[in-house]
Amino acid sequence: MRRRDVIAGLGGAAILPTAGWSQADKRRRLGILLVYGAAHPDSPVIVETLRASLRGHGWIWGQNLAVDLQFGDGDTEKMGKQTEDMLARQPDIVLAQGVVGTTVLQRATKTTPVVFMMLQDPVGAGFVSSLSHPDGNLTGFTNFDFSLVGKWLQLLKELSPETGRALALINPDYPARLAGYTAELARIGPELGIDARIAGIHDAPEIERAVTAFAKEPRGGLIVLPDAVTGIHGPQIIALAAAHRLPAVYAYEAQIRQGGLAAYTTSVAQEVGRAAGYIDRILRGASVGSLPVQAAARFLTVINVRTAATLGLTISPSLMAKADELIE
Repeated sequence: MRRRDVIAGLGGAAILPTAGWSQADKRRRLGILLVYGAAHPDSPVIVETLRASLRGHGWIWGQNLAVDLQFGDGDTEKMGKQTEDMLARQPDIVLAQGVVGTTVLQRATKTTPVVFMMLQDPVGAGFVSSLSHPDGNLTGFTNFDFSLVGKWLQLLKELSPETGRALALINPDYPARLAGYTAELARIGPELGIDARIAGIHDAPEIERAVTAFAKEPRGGLIVLPDAVTGIHGPQIIALAAAHRLPAVYAYEAQIRQGGLAAYTTSVAQEVGRAAGYIDRILRGASVGSLPVQAAARFLTVINVRTAATLGLTISPSLMAKADELIE
């Protein structure tokens, strides 16, 4: 199913207000803190899916729901100021994207309900005390857990069987997440005959140095881990992979549409639709603590056939058969 089909489906069913509650009682306010900029390919998917899904729950942007939408452009300092201004307008609830956005919100408020999405290890990162019973003002949805490292490495090996080395790119500033991915790479890599290591990157120059140095030795491939830095600098990583003829597996579908080789990933539209359900429930009176943190429900294998051909890779019939989408 393509993104536009998912978006259309989310707005299909009207959901009536719960008994004893009327939308006329009060115009509610939703804050949205996105890590990406407005030009990122996932941003319009997130915004329009959220708009359509909330409409399906009876919340109409600009009518009974005031929306404060902020794009962070990957700038933590900017997001801090945006959050301060947003909270000053007293939202009923805030939607936060990723580890970066959720960290900013957690530091800024202990009372305003926050629904997070697209992050990893919320217990280890200290966002919630328990997945089943969040303690505090945060709950939401995770997209990847550390075990996905095995899927990414396996996909890399299927695409390029001769690969014996892998460099995984991620922002190292979130210790629990870094430790989790590092441990899984060390555990799974040897099972697949891959020497897999982490490269901590913060910006474009660090990405270029890390990939260029790694590419000096043969039989290498990239694992582009889920992160605001890798998401924002996706085009640069894709260009470096092409220039050095490195097979690369990504965590985000958008990067495959930009020319990346392959991804094992989640549906952004489905993640946003699920988050909208929690927003609706909290706006109608549900407590944050009663809503458990939920993991992604479905994963997709997406392969860019043209990029594979450019790299001289032959996609096996078995891999072709299990791919959810092949991009020509």
